[in-house]
Amino acid sequence: MEKIKRERLALQRGEISDPRPGHHVRFDAGGDTYWRFYPPGRYFCRRCLDLEKIYQEQDGVVVVTPCSCVEKRRQEAEKKQLENKLAAAGLRKKFRSRTFENFSITELNRPAWEAAKAYASNFATHRQSGKSLFLVGDTGRGKTHLAAAVLREVVRQGYKAAFVVTIELLSDIRATYQSETKTEWQILQPLKDVDLLVLDDISALDQYSDWEKGKIFELINMRYEAEKPILVTSNKMVGWIKDRLGKKVVDRLLEMCGDFVPVNGDNYRERIAFQARCEDY
Repeated sequence: MEKIKRERLALQRGEISDPRPGHHVRFDAGGDTYWRFYPPGRYFCRRCLDLEKIYQEQDGVVVVTPCSCVEKRRQEAEKKQLENKLAAAGLRKKFRSRTFENFSITELNRPAWEAAKAYASNFATHRQSGKSLFLVGDTGRGKTHLAAAVLREVVRQGYKAAFVVTIELLSDIRATYQSETKTEWQILQPLKDVDLLVLDDISALDQYSDWEKGKIFELINMRYEAEKPILVTSNKMVGWIKDRLGKKVVDRLLEMCGDFVPVNGDNYRERIAFQARCEDY
């Protein structure tokens, strides 16, 4: 053992060359493990040369201490693990980095930000009661950002979630009617089982067919009867939803969510586009 310590001390001091033809570095997080290969002369950590420990000589004795890179690898593994879970939940890559911390808070949208953050923080309670959340506001106000931030936090807490865009879900369900390999229930069953379902942009279409209205109600009612939360976003108010989707949908949502949470403020998409145009000049 002492010989190995001396060899590693010499290696980290640069007194001998690295004899390894290449090496794998282990990343662990929450029971998940993955490995990354580094060719000769390359390292994740230049301090310990990926030996996980620092070797130092004190009074003629080789003293071994853990290297800080172990914690860095754990954090990186947790980040990758969360990224994989968000992808599995159906959250698009564009929205996986949306958090409460990088939401652009203003005086007008702060109440919505606080409501969404409080909902995510207390999700364990809401999961038990089935309490849901409805975010409503004009286009570009940050509804999807907040919905993604809620889903991210819920998944980070260890719950299962799913993010679906309403019109895309309807299209997927309709496609099963011509499919011999996938059924409608194969699409709906996972949406019933997850701890949180995010139904994004429920007001995407100006008019809905009777079949589309029925499917949206079926999905919402499925969560309602299972007493499982749903997070809905819409750029239309209650009256519009009642006219287009029916009183039954509104009644279920009001009972599950309580008051709808308005997301006010500037249109951030227009603001970004304006800034981009200014940079071009």
